[in-house]
Amino acid sequence: MIIQKKYIRNLSKYLGYLKEGSTIIFGVPIAPENKAILYRIGFTDPIEIGNTILPSPIFGSVSSFNAEGKYTIRKDLPKETAYRQIEWHWEQWCGYGETESMSKIVDVPYERYPRDFISPPGVELSIGSSSEGQLLLISSKIQYKKANEKFLIHVINLFLEIFSSVHVFTADLDSIDITKTKRLNWTILPEGEYPWERIQPLVTPILDRASTGNRPVLRNRYGVISSYIPKFVAVGNGGFSGYLIFGFPGKGIYVCESAFYGNATYIFDQDWQELSKLTKAQILSNDLQKDRLIHREDWEQKVAALLE
Repeated sequence: MIIQKKYIRNLSKYLGYLKEGSTIIFGVPIAPENKAILYRIGFTDPIEIGNTILPSPIFGSVSSFNAEGKYTIRKDLPKETAYRQIEWHWEQWCGYGETESMSKIVDVPYERYPRDFISPPGVELSIGSSSEGQLLLISSKIQYKKANEKFLIHVINLFLEIFSSVHVFTADLDSIDITKTKRLNWTILPEGEYPWERIQPLVTPILDRASTGNRPVLRNRYGVISSYIPKFVAVGNGGFSGYLIFGFPGKGIYVCESAFYGNATYIFDQDWQELSKLTKAQILSNDLQKDRLIHREDWEQKVAALLE
């Protein structure tokens, strides 16, 4: 069956013919005309069976929610004080009629309604092939049952947002070959020293996508971490785009910094090679981090306490 819509809300209308507990896979055939979409998702050449990635959040609200989650605003609750960071500039008197331009990152308080965070589903897509040798972009196997209804709708809408159609595979699922999964969510650069001069070209594309007011704040964070000279850097791809991992293996510390507004700095002390094989939800939602540093004015001091 093929579903061709912009968005669905009712599952039974499209999959009601299936028996409760049936196993299904969603996917689309890979053709020359949609290879460009694969690259936008985050895949790179060569396109090989088993390659797996969290899709980039650039396609719309569904892919954004899938990779980043979302907030619900609680207007039923009293407002609270929150903080945003900005770069503050001033002229400092130096004597003899001269001044010096100064700047620093400061917290600016503001009132807002509380927000509840809804974790991202984190659906990853893989390259597989049919028994006829047709390359496919597919989801994992999912059971068709009432408890999975919201998730099934989300997966369908993810494909529809990206491709405008999705195939529903229900028969001969074992003939769909995925072989060994190879996640492409991270590009791990060669080991060596990474001072700011080597970090800057990596973060420039991230800064270019950020809002003008947020760029100095992000540049400061990346600069502070790189000042401790990490020994390796991993750059996020696809749905991890905007994330960087700074490795300090001598200290057993791996620092995950994100360009997305509101995200904290995550500190890990586990083997990064193993962490890089996990999904985004597993990394950020299962208490695998050693620490979580909120982006406030004391952030630099907390980083220093870990890395000095």
